[in-house]
Amino acid sequence: MLLKRSTRFITTIFLFFSINLFGFVSIEQIEIAINPNIQISQDSLDLVVEYRNLARMYADSLQADKAINYAEKYIRATSDLSIVNDHFFSKIDQTDIYLNFKSNYKPKFDGLPLFYLLASIIGIFIFVILNLKKGVNRVSVFLMSLFVLFNSFFILHLSLYLLNCQYYFPNTLLFSTVFPLLNGPLIYFYFKITAIDYKLKWIDAAHLIPAVALLIYISPFYALSSIEKFVILFDQEDILLNEANVIIAAKIISLVLYGVLSVKLYRTSINKFKSEKIRLLWQRNIIAIYITYVVAFTLYETITSGFFDVPVFFHLQIIVIVGMVFYVAYITYVQPEIFRGEVKLVDPIGLFKYKSSALTPSYSLELKEELLKLLKEDKIYKENGISLDLLSEKLGTSRHNTSQVINEHFNMNFYELMNKFRIDEAVELMKNEKDNNLTIIDIAYKVGFNNKVTFNKSFKKALSVTPSQYIKSLNFKK
Repeated sequence: MLLKRSTRFITTIFLFFSINLFGFVSIEQIEIAINPNIQISQDSLDLVVEYRNLARMYADSLQADKAINYAEKYIRATSDLSIVNDHFFSKIDQTDIYLNFKSNYKPKFDGLPLFYLLASIIGIFIFVILNLKKGVNRVSVFLMSLFVLFNSFFILHLSLYLLNCQYYFPNTLLFSTVFPLLNGPLIYFYFKITAIDYKLKWIDAAHLIPAVALLIYISPFYALSSIEKFVILFDQEDILLNEANVIIAAKIISLVLYGVLSVKLYRTSINKFKSEKIRLLWQRNIIAIYITYVVAFTLYETITSGFFDVPVFFHLQIIVIVGMVFYVAYITYVQPEIFRGEVKLVDPIGLFKYKSSALTPSYSLELKEELLKLLKEDKIYKENGISLDLLSEKLGTSRHNTSQVINEHFNMNFYELMNKFRIDEAVELMKNEKDNNLTIIDIAYKVGFNNKVTFNKSFKKALSVTPSQYIKSLNFKK
């Protein structure tokens, strides 16, 4: 069975390229090659042959309008586009009507659509690579890979239209219609799993109901034969016209709703991974891309609904999705540990900040060790007026190098690093029974803070409780 299907597939591909390169294979030959049991009525075949002959006859007599009229009738009846390449149009091949006819049905290999096509192929490849990875959370990676795959198919679908190749692949009719209703749930549950270690339940399948309902609703179109789909495309028929606004509204509501839920998950998970701030950069970047996608999708759908016509919005949505595909591809290749939960992600905001730095890896490690000595042994964070410049002077290096070392080795900026060591010491003072008589302001000054307000704010940011609440919790435990 597999061999038979493979043979038919290869035959179809061969004949498809025969049509485009040589133009000598008719649609009847293709249908018979793919399905030997097909029955073609003689009357229909005679009519098709007549259309072709009339197109040839009028072309030879330089009646371009009639020649093209019968050529289009032939195409509509057979879905055979080989006639566009037929040499019998040579006598009218410079007329406007023929050139317009040819541009309507010949592929247009423009740079941007070809770039989109390449991106979709990369996305499909990334789907495969992600699911072949070992030592990863299979469920979360599968959800992310599906998000990439569906959006890659969406790019592929739009690329076919931009390349004017939809007539050669009529079975792609409504191919990507359901995908936007799946994107929201995929991103939402990916966040639930990666941010709060959520375990999927059967009841979660309820989130797929809108997508399944739409799929069932448009399934009659999927059940149409290839030539019936071709006719819809050829006639530029506005299918689902009455339901279009409802479907578009459902997609936008779904994307926005799951976007809000995902942002809430991200915010609640920040506290959980406060000590691993860098871990959430990946989730933050995906959220940012998703929100941009929702905005672009909304603008795109308003265009297709005819509210206003700004072509740049059509491409904006594709570019956002392409950017997402390339970003995931980059992370998959450069930092695959992200999908194993061993996250050490470079913040894109500072991606090129130290690009021109002359700081070598060995010197960077040397400065890191010297910095730790200043922090742990000398407790430099307690010094009055400590600054990045003063710290750099003590390290014997430039301000730029000090900033780079702190950012790369501690994933913090200068003030965050100082406050971290101050808060850590404050906590030890609070736990130490000998220092129980110290007031909060005494502790603040003792660890290097200049005032109580800054201390309280930094303490709560680090531990999610105020100093007073933390001391009470210690007393309660005793």
